[in-house]
Amino acid sequence: MTTLPHRAPPRSLVLPSSLALGVLCLMALAITLGSSDLSLRSAVPAVFGLGDPGEIFIVRELRLPRVLVAVGVGATLGASGTLMQGLMRNPLASPDIIGVTGGASLATVLAISAAVGPALLPLAAGAGALLATIVLQVLAHSNSSGARLVLVGIGLHAIASAGVTLTIARIPADRLGAAEVWLAGSLHGRTWTHVTTILLGAALTLPLAYGLLRHLKTLELGDELAVGAGVRVTRTRHLLLLSSALLAGVAVAVSGPIAFVALGAPHIARRLVGPTSPATLTTAVLVGALLVLAADLIGKNLLAPTSLAAGVVTAALGAPYLLWLLHRMGRTS
Repeated sequence: MTTLPHRAPPRSLVLPSSLALGVLCLMALAITLGSSDLSLRSAVPAVFGLGDPGEIFIVRELRLPRVLVAVGVGATLGASGTLMQGLMRNPLASPDIIGVTGGASLATVLAISAAVGPALLPLAAGAGALLATIVLQVLAHSNSSGARLVLVGIGLHAIASAGVTLTIARIPADRLGAAEVWLAGSLHGRTWTHVTTILLGAALTLPLAYGLLRHLKTLELGDELAVGAGVRVTRTRHLLLLSSALLAGVAVAVSGPIAFVALGAPHIARRLVGPTSPATLTTAVLVGALLVLAADLIGKNLLAPTSLAAGVVTAALGAPYLLWLLHRMGRTS
């Protein structure tokens, strides 16, 4: 009797499956670890409302919303960075650098200064990100090349940062703490309202990102080849930029600005998978979720009972990575 040779599962399945398993493992750790550690045996039933009422409250009201928001924020930032770097053909392009995150931050700080309720802050952040994107498109309209978009975006980011600094300097003392916590990129105090916001936003924007991938791959070959292939270059650039900004705006709206993820996740994905493709985008989404989950887990437990915001941890990890990337680009050139 002959036996069929065993076939190893294709890499296209192994890698995303491994990353998804990593996300689940970090989610389990985040649910069990904290000021009151829980066993996995008691935490898992508590997720479904079973077991001790105190443990159910800790898991379902305090930890699970925070974990789900971390996954959603990381996923949307990873997708946003993938689109933006491909669009601008620049490995340093990200929503943090071209002013999208800055616009969201400025709008949110202004809203906090005006005593807008917490429930409306995500709306303010999303509106700020969208407005920054519109301004970027208008200023770069005469020449929508990747290089011009980056330069205009850097200037826009500088203006937004100056606006944030000025607003913080003049904000009433009783609202200063809320503004500083939000600007640090903290996931503390996330609720099911934030979960609904990020999951709904991801459900609306991620399919759009996948739908634009084919055009992005063509644009990466150069504008002349894209025009020859029948792509409407300016319109496609605007759609890609808007999609990337919406993805980043959704994330910033519920978490505040979390640095490095939109920059680092696409790089890691391309090193694992290769050039832009659906597999690259999927990998960037999963890597982004891993990065934010890990950052929040480290920030919450490393110096306990003192807690660090996830944005502080990602910035600390991202700075050396950015220096290494710049060094590598210098050697390549």
